[in-house]
Amino acid sequence: MKLEIAIVGAGHAGVEAAFALAAQGARVTLFSDEPCLPYFRPRLIAVAFGQAEPGAIAIKPQKAYDEVGIELRREAATAVDVQARTVNGRAFEGVILATGSRAFVPPFRGERGRARPLWTLADAEALRGLCAPGKALTVIGGGVLGLEAALRAAEAGLRVTLVEAAPALLGGCLGGDEGALRGALEAKGIALRVGVGVAAVEAGAVALEDGSVVADDVLLCSAGARPNGALAGAEGFIRTRPDLSLAPGVYAAGDPAQPTAERPVCQVRRAQLMGQLAARNLLAGLAGRPTEAWAEPALPLNLIAPGASVFVRGEVRGEGLEARALGGEGACEARTVFCRAGRPVGLRWVNTRKELAEWEKRLA
Repeated sequence: MKLEIAIVGAGHAGVEAAFALAAQGARVTLFSDEPCLPYFRPRLIAVAFGQAEPGAIAIKPQKAYDEVGIELRREAATAVDVQARTVNGRAFEGVILATGSRAFVPPFRGERGRARPLWTLADAEALRGLCAPGKALTVIGGGVLGLEAALRAAEAGLRVTLVEAAPALLGGCLGGDEGALRGALEAKGIALRVGVGVAAVEAGAVALEDGSVVADDVLLCSAGARPNGALAGAEGFIRTRPDLSLAPGVYAAGDPAQPTAERPVCQVRRAQLMGQLAARNLLAGLAGRPTEAWAEPALPLNLIAPGASVFVRGEVRGEGLEARALGGEGACEARTVFCRAGRPVGLRWVNTRKELAEWEKRLA
């Protein structure tokens, strides 16, 4: 008899877990609350600005699910009983909760509803209908997704202003190399307002805290995400044991699962790795074998968009680091190696890939 496993959520963690379990002979039911095939979320930005079609960003085609016997149910899991291992009234031998995240829009004063998120395919398609060449777009948020949205919008012919309340882009991880990124953004025609927050959202404009006003036709908010899940606590976390379990035969994976981190970590590779581990541990636990503890990985930071790129690897902040600037071929390029006791432990490349692969192999 094949094990009957339910996975609640068809994002990166859920899909990864589903195929890992199916490869081991389990019969998997994958619950999704969206009417489309599961998709690669970062590629939504390209859909929003007309640089990719919705069907091109699917994680896998329908044929792949059919071939391994995964039942993809486009049905929200509205009733989950952890102790009974039931989903929507149906009993399973194992359950993985991979409920993902939702976009966070701060409680702006004024016309808050004008601030559009970009977190689902429906969001991307709605933006695509609004963002025509020549229109003015304001992007709130200077993280990876906000920067890529600004760059792709500029590539699509929009007039773009990017607003970031913090004093630096990308959480300040670029240090002295941020000037290279800013130069590339400005070369694409993107107006930068860094270090100034939003005072209010108005009809057709955003009022900033320094008293200035940015007029626009469309307002995109890229201010991060918050984990989903009916089983989550007040902060949206599903607090798990170190091996990602909640109860016998029940595990969590992806953004809501927080066995170690104290804040939401919404990163594709992390979700995939967590989905793989949850699948392995579920099978091991049901078979009475030892399970593995989750270890937070050192994840790379990548920004790859028309006109600009950033690659951060390993340690680039902290005490005891020696920064060695390798330089770039132009004013908008930078390469910096970070060493500890003479050994390279971190890399920061801006707008170039020159020798990146070679230095990655040398990281301690």
